[in-house]
Amino acid sequence: MKIFKLTLLATAAVFVGVTGFVPGIVSQEVQAQEVKLKAASFLPGKVIFAKFFYDWVGQTNKQCSGKVKISVVGPAAIGSMKQWEAVKSGVVDMHYGPPTYYKGAAPEAGVSDLATTPFPQQRKNGAYKMLDELHNKKLNSKLIMQVMQGVKFYLYTSKPHKNKRFDGFRLRSAPLYDNFFKSLGASPLRMPAPAVYTALERKTVDGLGWPLWGVSDFSWDKFIKYRHGPGYFSAILNTLMNKKKWDSLSAAQRNCIHGSATSFEVAWPSKVQAQDKKEAARQKKNGVNYVDMGSDFSATATRYYWEEMTSYNPSWIGKIKPLVTQ
Repeated sequence: MKIFKLTLLATAAVFVGVTGFVPGIVSQEVQAQEVKLKAASFLPGKVIFAKFFYDWVGQTNKQCSGKVKISVVGPAAIGSMKQWEAVKSGVVDMHYGPPTYYKGAAPEAGVSDLATTPFPQQRKNGAYKMLDELHNKKLNSKLIMQVMQGVKFYLYTSKPHKNKRFDGFRLRSAPLYDNFFKSLGASPLRMPAPAVYTALERKTVDGLGWPLWGVSDFSWDKFIKYRHGPGYFSAILNTLMNKKKWDSLSAAQRNCIHGSATSFEVAWPSKVQAQDKKEAARQKKNGVNYVDMGSDFSATATRYYWEEMTSYNPSWIGKIKPLVTQ
């Protein structure tokens, strides 16, 4: 009996040496392969801009099952304006939001709002490499994905313009179109999106700059009567990952996330077209009238923003501009 047991142990030892298999260890290795990632979204999932990020997270979790699993918290957990700092420091692994929110750290990142070259093409022509290196250096982050290209901004008001001027208008604004609003005679104001409804209700603002999407989500069309266009540049939203976290992932995990991101970007134009139709129809139904201000309207907005971008880093902007415009 003793000889039999020794023979079994010897056989087992040889088996382990040849195969590397140790009972109870395989299940631990399989579990260790799936990395849990925590992402912060600048808006709640019910708002249309965040919905597409949640869709991408769902797609990624499905495609990368067993490799990575992403969970998402919103601004209730981490304030929208603080999320870029959280991903930079590693408090969260990922962040989804606009480059204007981290303008103080990387103002040049706003160039993506002005881009007309499709992002999949930017990945090939060198623009993505420049943007990724910028985020690496200034935000300690990897640029994972970019969406919302083609979702244009508009000027919404509760009262009509006067000879294409908005003198005396108080408009909720954002850094990317402050100078444009000033050129129209308006006074730009800062306030978080959730505060806009009350401001419109109390008439402390006369309107705002906002993309085509989301106006009805916030019920602003209860007060807004006019949408002035053509639309100008894009409401770009970036998905970032803490650089140290990205580097810690295996090649298979990084490739899976990358594959999910690029496939989502390729499909993006069709998503924009479908959603644009829904949003425009919804606004019209709720009494928001479109006002065509002529081509100079959008051209002026674009010119002012390019001037601002160039002032931050003339050399860098000069190199990337021909890559992101077509």
